[in-house]
Amino acid sequence: MTKLTVKDLFEKKGKDKLTELYVTNALEAYAAEKAGIDIQIVSFKKETLRTGVPTNRWFRDAHIKDIREAAPNTFMIFGLGQLSSTEKAVEAALIARDNGADAVYCGNSPKYIEALRKEGLPSVSHIGLIPYKSTWTGGFNAVGKDADSAFKVYQDAIAYDNAGAIGLEVECVPDRVAELITKKVNLLTLSMGSGPNCDVEFLFIQDVIGTNTDRIPRHAKVFKDTNKSYEKLLDDTVEGLKNFINDVKTKKFPTSSNIVQIKDEEFEKFLNKVS
Repeated sequence: MTKLTVKDLFEKKGKDKLTELYVTNALEAYAAEKAGIDIQIVSFKKETLRTGVPTNRWFRDAHIKDIREAAPNTFMIFGLGQLSSTEKAVEAALIARDNGADAVYCGNSPKYIEALRKEGLPSVSHIGLIPYKSTWTGGFNAVGKDADSAFKVYQDAIAYDNAGAIGLEVECVPDRVAELITKKVNLLTLSMGSGPNCDVEFLFIQDVIGTNTDRIPRHAKVFKDTNKSYEKLLDDTVEGLKNFINDVKTKKFPTSSNIVQIKDEEFEKFLNKVS
């Protein structure tokens, strides 16, 4: 699998339908790349830069380096969320790029996107239902179902396109509105519940594989329920831990193969030194 570039993505607009997943750990990122997902997005916060000694490459707290290394050939977007100034947005995007990001998600206004573009930092933003801004659009509802609100969504899309965004998440917008927007803008539209005619189909991986413990959104679908596999993994993990406890208590572990040895003569010399 060859990693796409921004240039590649633009060349595919209107020709190839792409796929995108939001992932949360290295296992998901690895699986997504193996399956052939074109684009991945992962949350990028200070916590994801934590250092430390890993004990398990898949299931520790999400470390951005692990996720990036698990999917080296996938176009990866690091989600910055919202920043308090254009300067902080540029600074965060530069750190993201240094840690392997191919682009960033920035939920701020078009002027932030313009500042990122001026620094050569590819960015993606968001229109339609934006969960953290949903109070302005009446809560967690579709946006653009009447002419006025549809026109507002269209205006937002044009503004982000003019600002230089490379992509735009279009969430819960009527399909015909999303289709028209897709045809009118140069950037790539990423559909989340906005119909089949955007450039990219975008879902959260937990909805795709059934690990979402909440309600599955209307716009999503479980393509493979992996809960039984995770339950089996949990059972096997508990069994392994019980075996460890039992072997410790019955003195079956550690054995000589697990222990560092010292020669008898050296140990005698050691005893003489401490006596």
